[in-house]
Amino acid sequence: MAEYVKLYFQYHIILIVFLLLSILILFTDLGIKKRAKINLGVIVGIIFVSSIVHIVERYVCEETNDFPDFRFVLTVIKYLCPQIILCLLMSTILQSKKINMIFYIILGVEAILLATSQATHLVYYVDPENKFTRSYLWFIPFVISFFYLIAFLIVIIYKFKSDKFELVFLLSSPILCSLITILEAFDIIQERLNTALGCSILFYEIYLFYLNSKKDFLTGLLNRHSFMRDMKSKKDKISALISMDLNGLKVINDTKGHQAGDEAIISAAKSFTSVKNYKYKVYRVGGDEFNAIVFDATDEDLKNIINNMNETISQMGYSASFGYSMNKDEYTIDDLIKYADLEMYNSKKEYYKEKAAN
Repeated sequence: MAEYVKLYFQYHIILIVFLLLSILILFTDLGIKKRAKINLGVIVGIIFVSSIVHIVERYVCEETNDFPDFRFVLTVIKYLCPQIILCLLMSTILQSKKINMIFYIILGVEAILLATSQATHLVYYVDPENKFTRSYLWFIPFVISFFYLIAFLIVIIYKFKSDKFELVFLLSSPILCSLITILEAFDIIQERLNTALGCSILFYEIYLFYLNSKKDFLTGLLNRHSFMRDMKSKKDKISALISMDLNGLKVINDTKGHQAGDEAIISAAKSFTSVKNYKYKVYRVGGDEFNAIVFDATDEDLKNIINNMNETISQMGYSASFGYSMNKDEYTIDDLIKYADLEMYNSKKEYYKEKAAN
């Protein structure tokens, strides 16, 4: 037993370090959502189990020439673990029940195919002499792995194409795992995929921490720091800036409590992000203050966006004041913000003036 433990640490010491760091991050309050924490915790457990399975299958079952049936079961687990991990990662990143269900159905079909292969000899089998043999459909697990990896890459590219840093950061891990999967499929290297997966999970957790540092905790919108960064980096691409401020938040807090005030802010955030067919990003820059950077829009488009936002928030039982400024070559970032805020404040004055008159 001591010999096998030594072998395990010989091959997986780096993996253990990655997994311990990942567990430490999961137990630290870094703003990672509960569902993501659960998925990542399950993934860490699967990687650890998979690493043990690799050692037991190779050095206990294969080299000792014992336990052929047990070796087959371990091989099924070894092939399925990477796909399960990719499915869990996909469901964490892509919030689409229908698409995720398709991946889990494919995984279920593959699991049945692999689990029955000892009897059918369709994919692989282990004979009574403990010899592992690939059969007619030996390539199926690898094809499905690459299908998941390609789908994962497409999702990442589609979702994060606007931020090159995030794109490169997130693409590095699946590309590394793809390369190692190819090398292991042709027996060029062994026992390295789990380490690559462990590294990927740690990278992904660091990314989640980075992503949460850009967002407002209450609404999920991008925060003031992200707003100023995007204003500077995308100044030439910005068509206009919208300034929004929730009306009557102090009254809501004083009469109904801060919980009701938070609900009003969340409702406002949903209203400001609900307009379709226009390209814009919304930020919470203060307590009840929001900004929206708008791209590829005309003055008429801006009026339509604001009207839609105003109508939506009214339907939720709240009110907001709006202002906007169209971008001009001579405008600085401060100018854009100042003129949008000025128009919003004028709108707010008119709102309270009308309310007082009524």
